Parts: sequence; structure tokens; C-alpha cells
Amino acid sequence: MNGSEEKVFWKAENFYRPPPQLPFAVIVLNESIDPSDCQFVHQLWQKAHVRMCVDGGTNLYHYLIRNGPQVTNATNSDPPKCPLPDLITGDFDSIEPEVLKLYQNENVTVIHTPDQDETDFTKAVRMLGKYVLERNLMIDQVLVIAGVHSERFDHIMANLATLFKVDKLIPVPVIMLCKGSLIWLLSPGDHRIEVPKDVTLNSQRAWCGLIPLGHPTIVTTSGLKWNLDNQELSFSSLISTSNTYDPKCSSVSISTSQPLIWTMGIEANPEWVSSRLSKESCINGDAVQGVDKDQVCQSLENESR
Repeated sequence: MNGSEEKVFWKAENFYRPPPQLPFAVIVLNESIDPSDCQFVHQLWQKAHVRMCVDGGTNLYHYLIRNGPQVTNATNSDPPKCPLPDLITGDFDSIEPEVLKLYQNENVTVIHTPDQDETDFTKAVRMLGKYVLERNLMIDQVLVIAGVHSERFDHIMANLATLFKVDKLIPVPVIMLCKGSLIWLLSPGDHRIEVPKDVTLNSQRAWCGLIPLGHPTIVTTSGLKWNLDNQELSFSSLISTSNTYDPKCSSVSISTSQPLIWTMGIEANPEWVSSRLSKESCINGDAVQGVDKDQVCQSLENESR
């Protein structure tokens, strides 16, 4: 994210495929992780500059990320050693006692946060903010592994509520990754979100939504198939879900009068990206060799119905 008084710029690809020069923290929540996502999560964990587990998320780290099946390109060598968490926090009602003891013995920083008036996620972001400040660490974003939410709708709502508080807890964007989705909060004002080709050209991933939680908000957009023009979004009137992108545009501009949840599909599979984009594509209205522009746009339109 880059900010200015006029507009906040978001490069969505940085949140699921961060470049090597981008320092970031990763938080693993106590949410179920699909085994098919383990390689993706493991890669983010390896690249992170600060690594954190929240309560039962330590169990997930231990069994799926550290000791689970890992894929490596080096066929004749062992997978890279998985770094330990820098920080484990929570009220510890879901972490397995033997797992907690194991990482205490490995000298991982463990902070008990028993306050029941806040979620473990909220407390974790606060502790992370203090951790990086005390150690004079530099991070540009926080990526939160929020699982697939297969059972607990109350956890979904609690996690979204935390997004409304994070600007008071840590001075960098906090982005939730949830089984093929990115979720973050847009503050009141103007925003531009750069959407990569591997999303706009993938009919299964080229969806997005603008969700007004807490307050009705007046929203204007460009770059979407179904744009808003100074319209009110609220649960008693209109919400913009199952939207998609204008295939002629590589970014979406959003102006909102109140905090607004933005969510979008992502393509985390590098094999799909390399094979599809190697054929070239149409973007910004430019047809390039190998892909019929109308065919791509029609595919997006059919998927969004």
C-alpha cells in the first residue's frame, strides 16, 4: 500500500505473492487450513520477516506447516528448514499443552493474553505492534492466515470486527487470506486497487465484493463491471457482492464515505499463472497474440452470472 492525501494505492499481488524486497509479518490464526493450501502457506511463512502463531494456530503450524508434507523443487535434497515462530500469543484455551511446552523449550517468545473482552486476533495484532516497535523492526504489511472458516461463522464476524480496529493497533495494513480470498478494510476516502492479470483472466477468481459493515456508506467506483455512482451501500439497501472487473481495466478505483470491506479472489497457484499468462492476454483493452479478447471477456461475464 502507498498512501497520499488524494488516494491510497493497493497492489493486490503483494498480499499473496510478496516480492523478496517487501518486509512483512505473517499471523496464523486458529482456523482450519485446507491441506491443499499448505504449500502456499508454507511459502509465505518462509518469506516472512516476522512470524506469529495465535493460540491453536500453533497446532496448525506444528502439524501442517512445520512437520506436514512440504513440496520442494530440489528433487535430491530435503525441503528447506521451517523457521520457528517469533511470537506465540493467546489465552491458550485451544493450543495443545505439549505443543506450547515444546515451543517454550525452544525459546520462542510466548505471551499469554487472557483478556476475554477482545478476541485473540485483536490481541495478537496489538502484541505484534509492540514486538516490532520494541525491536525496531521494519514491516510494510501483515498477512493473516485465516483458514477456510468451515464451521464457525462467529469467528468470521469476529475477524472482520478486528479489521475495523487494526489502524489503532499497528501502523501497517492488515490483510486476511482466507482460502482463495483476500479481505481488507478500506478507510474513508479514495483508493485504487491494482488487480493482476492472473486474477482478471481467471474466470473462477475474477470476483470481488464491497461490503458495508457497521455503517451505511456512499460509494463511487470505476473499473468494475457493475460500478457504483455515489450510491449508498448498506444491509438494508444494497451491497455489492459477486461483482467482477471491467476487462479493459487493470485497476479498480473506489471512493467511500465510511470504512468498507473489500474482498477479492486470488490465484495462488503458480502453475496456473505461468501456463495461462505465457499465452499472453488482453488487458487495458489491448489484444495480444494468443488470446481472443472477446473470448476472455465473455468468459468473465459468464462466470459472474
